[in-house]
Amino acid sequence: MPVVRFVAVTDAATRSALVVLAFAAACSDSASSPADAASPDDVAVDSSACELPAPAATCDPAAKPLPNPSCLVEEPGTGGCPAGMVRIATFCIDRYEASLDGVSPYWNPGASPPPAKSRANAVPQGYISGRQAAAACTAAGKRLCTDTEWQRACRGPLSTTYPYGNTRMPGVCNDARSKHPAVEYFGTTDPVIYSMLGHPCLSQLPSSLDRTGTNPGCVTAEGVFDMMGNLHEWTSAAAGTFRGGFYVDTMINGNGCLYATTAHDMGHSDYSTGFRCCAD
Repeated sequence: MPVVRFVAVTDAATRSALVVLAFAAACSDSASSPADAASPDDVAVDSSACELPAPAATCDPAAKPLPNPSCLVEEPGTGGCPAGMVRIATFCIDRYEASLDGVSPYWNPGASPPPAKSRANAVPQGYISGRQAAAACTAAGKRLCTDTEWQRACRGPLSTTYPYGNTRMPGVCNDARSKHPAVEYFGTTDPVIYSMLGHPCLSQLPSSLDRTGTNPGCVTAEGVFDMMGNLHEWTSAAAGTFRGGFYVDTMINGNGCLYATTAHDMGHSDYSTGFRCCAD
């Protein structure tokens, strides 16, 4: 019987689609044993080969969905970096926004979050504080990125304003939802809605939070995805900073890679707050 072995794709262009499906021929006419069979060819696929659960038609605010199946795995690291990471000069950074196993990405992960993972096609972890993000990175043997590292990774070797260059390209990143999710979900513009930004249904609305790496043009020259838009990303700044904007806005606090929110301490969390990790 034909055998397929899946291997991670690290080429950014290939990652966006399944490009190779090959089967190894099985082998001899004699009674077969593992030693007799021909070795299967590697089959290059991306994480879209993993069957992803469909979102619920209606959000149940009491439910804690787990949309990231175990078949989502970290790709090999580049330049000697750990799995899921990309070498940037003297440090490593997660290729994708972080996701957590066993925790709903639409709920705060609690005081002891599991290790951060950097995987394509995952729903990244929102609703997380800076302290919790740091703990998840530490549990993975990593750490939060410094502001300098984060900006270097986002802006690339040419120090561009956006991950993809110096000219804003609307729609390339997930960065301009036309209606604020709280206004849409609660059906009002009353300021009270902004005290309910931890509601789990906000990032489950259509056209809100995207799975990691599914905006193929939102990638840096060195292959890091979604540093602009999707979720704010915590850095290690002690006073509290998250960068890059999110799926509603990447302009108010600076354009693209220059976007920085400093209004909240490391204990803050809401539907828009996410992270990725760095390592030495």
